[in-house]
Amino acid sequence: MRTILFYLIFFCLSILLTSCSGGTSATSSGESVSCDELSLDCVEDAITDSASTTEDISISSSASDNATVAFGQTYQHQVSTSGTYSGSVIYSLSNAPDGMTISSSGLVEWTPTNAADITTHSNITIRITTASGYVITQTYDLTVTGTCTSGNVLAFWTGDQRTSTDSDQFLGNITAYTDNASDNCGRYNNLDCTPTNNYEYNQTNSVSENLHIGPETSPDDGIMFFYNQYDNTSYTYLFWMFGEGGSAFSPSPNYVYLDLFTAKNESSDNVVVDDDASSNETIRQSQSESSGLYSSTYTGRYGYISGKSDGGVIGPFSGTNYRIFVDRAGTSTINSATLTLGNLDSFVFWSKDGSSFSLGSVDNFTVGFKTSIECNW
Repeated sequence: MRTILFYLIFFCLSILLTSCSGGTSATSSGESVSCDELSLDCVEDAITDSASTTEDISISSSASDNATVAFGQTYQHQVSTSGTYSGSVIYSLSNAPDGMTISSSGLVEWTPTNAADITTHSNITIRITTASGYVITQTYDLTVTGTCTSGNVLAFWTGDQRTSTDSDQFLGNITAYTDNASDNCGRYNNLDCTPTNNYEYNQTNSVSENLHIGPETSPDDGIMFFYNQYDNTSYTYLFWMFGEGGSAFSPSPNYVYLDLFTAKNESSDNVVVDDDASSNETIRQSQSESSGLYSSTYTGRYGYISGKSDGGVIGPFSGTNYRIFVDRAGTSTINSATLTLGNLDSFVFWSKDGSSFSLGSVDNFTVGFKTSIECNW
């Protein structure tokens, strides 16, 4: 009878030390038990020692609940745990796509930027290790959708993120528009597509409806997008427009007051297009330089009547760390004016691939360089 009991306990111990089930599993890497001879007392000690290395901690978040990301967008998943364990833990990943990271607080992040990333990435494993060596894991699949779109990718967040980035305020990514070698711009479509010629403010009709490369304008929303020329991708320009030529709106005129603040720009940015230059609508109020990086402040004070439009362009922006903070509500910190969109519903940020993000009721936001994508390699 004692022999039968011994083998039964030994069998249970083997299961205890080696088993795991489902997407989440746990193991122990505590001290092993060494026995000079196989005995019931030794097995009982092994059971006691193994139990002492377990921890009351489990993964309560499910990575499988958010397992799709569009190409060029940033995937984020915050790992959370439950249980009474309160010590320090180490987060790590295995079998993850190149470039995927997990922070010391358990935030998984990744931006798919290669055409080969557009697939399902199977068996990505999140691993949490406690101070005693106890390990829990969760495995899931992540699918990247969409098509590869070349260009400079910019991220945007709510609030002022010029000096630091709060991942909780992240809104999404957009890709800058570009021209092609065959494109021509200007009033007679016979000029190089510089930012000025691309905007091509029509002084005769006093509208901004001659935009050659970019999204459609709207009488109801302000539009924003970035643009760079195909043969000079190092310099990117920020465009914004309000209203649509020929489209009536009420009440008229509409007034849009904005403040813009740039930081960490490797180029000396300035006003490139002021839609109504005689009215000084877009003005660079100040600029400073430190260690080769430029910071500037701008005011945009626009007024346009029904059937017309308005807007501006600033730049160039270069480097990998520049930020642009746009304040569109409240009191201006530059000249105490009341910032407003007037009768516009919102701002919409447009991407080269045709996707867009409406900023809704967001009062201010920050845009900055994220990465560059090249699909023709």
